[in-house]
Amino acid sequence: MNPLKLVLKELFYRKVSSLIIFVTVIAASTVFVAIYTLSKASENETRKIMREQGLNLYIFPKGTNLIDFYAVNNTPTFPENYIDTLSESKTFDAVRHLTGILQLKYPNWIDPNGSRHQIVVMGYKDEAIQRYLRKQELMGFDVPQGKVHIGALLSMNIPEGEKFKITGNDGEQYEFEIAQRLEEGKGMLDQGVAFHLDDLQKLLNMEGKINKIEALGCVCHDGRIKNARQQVQGIFPDLEVTEVSSIANARENQRQMMNKYGSFIIPFILIVAMLISALLFYSNVNSRKNEIGIMKAMGKSKLFIVLIILLKAFIIGLLGSFIGFFAGSFIAEYFGKEIFSFTAASIKPLWWLLGSSLVIFPVLWMISSWIPALLATRIDAAKTLSQE
Repeated sequence: MNPLKLVLKELFYRKVSSLIIFVTVIAASTVFVAIYTLSKASENETRKIMREQGLNLYIFPKGTNLIDFYAVNNTPTFPENYIDTLSESKTFDAVRHLTGILQLKYPNWIDPNGSRHQIVVMGYKDEAIQRYLRKQELMGFDVPQGKVHIGALLSMNIPEGEKFKITGNDGEQYEFEIAQRLEEGKGMLDQGVAFHLDDLQKLLNMEGKINKIEALGCVCHDGRIKNARQQVQGIFPDLEVTEVSSIANARENQRQMMNKYGSFIIPFILIVAMLISALLFYSNVNSRKNEIGIMKAMGKSKLFIVLIILLKAFIIGLLGSFIGFFAGSFIAEYFGKEIFSFTAASIKPLWWLLGSSLVIFPVLWMISSWIPALLATRIDAAKTLSQE
């Protein structure tokens, strides 16, 4: 008697009970795939939302007075090419998204009405591409060369259509097209103007100089700031690193929350589905007592009885996981577009998850049928058949 043929015939003979178990597997697989896919989309969404809070590390020359640094008073500078050295390092991996900045107070800016103001000028270097790290989406503040972004307070003093005008250290007046008028709430930039770094260096006659690097510190095994500081100072001992802990903590807390959520909800769903399936398999074994009794009377071994029940669980788990993958991926993509704004378009089937599901679910359902299979081997053939 071929076990596979016997299992297939039993599946089609007991259509209702087989269908109930099959639907349970499909539902569990669908929920598993949908939640896992959405959790990955949620991680990306969270990362992009938290990115809007800005970079969380400042790198600046040792000996800088932090009162002056945070007050945007003029502070010591260091060579712009330090960034290139860091981005080319094979071992520099605790800090990402390196953006060189020159920020200073400009004490005597004259607006179009003739009023004088002290403003903040900030020059942004294009974000450095770290050669030996996986390519990532840029986070740096992007200001096109020859143009400026003006803060909300300055914007009120410059009519639409006019250019931004400022006098350089050489006494010449420079004009820049206003590429963007920033909304309020940008901190120091509310009362300032953002340049491309090259433009501001030329304006202030400070070519090749910056006074800070903004970056993102990764979550490392030996601590965020400690590891970042060690790596930076291992290359440039004359630099110091400080962390904006509110941003760093918010990122890390959100990441940990998502990890805990995923590690709880997915196993919970699988365990519940396995318990339900175990009860269904037990019910199936009870309904097959006579059939199993006949097989034992014909000399079939306990191993054969266990084999046909586990094989049934394997087939149902395999087919259910295959259908559940596509159903779960469809649900994740459909509802993901309603839930997520940044990552909606990037929600796609995780094809590697199909292979994992085709391994995981047959094994899990074989485990859930194990106890019912053992109970089936304990059926007394003589007692069962004598009841007929």
